[in-house]
Amino acid sequence: MKKLLLLFLGLMILASSKSVNSQSKSIDASELEVLREIVLTDSIPTIYFKTTVSDLNQPLSRHLFYLNSFDICRRSLMNVNSIKLSEEERLFIVDRFTTMEVANINKLIREPKNHTLKKLKGHNSFAISLPVVFRDGKYAIYYSKATYSGQFILMKNIDGNWEDLCYYPVWQE
Repeated sequence: MKKLLLLFLGLMILASSKSVNSQSKSIDASELEVLREIVLTDSIPTIYFKTTVSDLNQPLSRHLFYLNSFDICRRSLMNVNSIKLSEEERLFIVDRFTTMEVANINKLIREPKNHTLKKLKGHNSFAISLPVVFRDGKYAIYYSKATYSGQFILMKNIDGNWEDLCYYPVWQE
């Protein structure tokens, strides 16, 4: 009986320490709004129904390590100085990608029903991460991976509509 009690206490301690270390954050309303925009602009469903949290056998947060001055928009014609990340913003984005879990898009977005693919088919289908919204809801970033590439996409809320600003390729074949 004593061994059973010790085993039970040990399992409870292990479970509580695991939940503290790996607490995932639920998707908030602004992130859900961006996700809905991404999915609904996909007129012919090509997005896989499960979100992604890794690529190239690495967590997505690992790929963000290089975005400390928002190199993501370096190649665009935009004023790069206006979108440099502060260390606090970078840490927030990395933390948010670190705590993401795989989610079923069809359970997060109920209307229109089943607007995503059940199987990844062909070269036109892709998987996306949940978006991370920052700068008081003005910007969002998410990851998209397809058969031959993976990239972060920066979006901006312009007059209530989320528009792609630029992307940063992580890998390409």
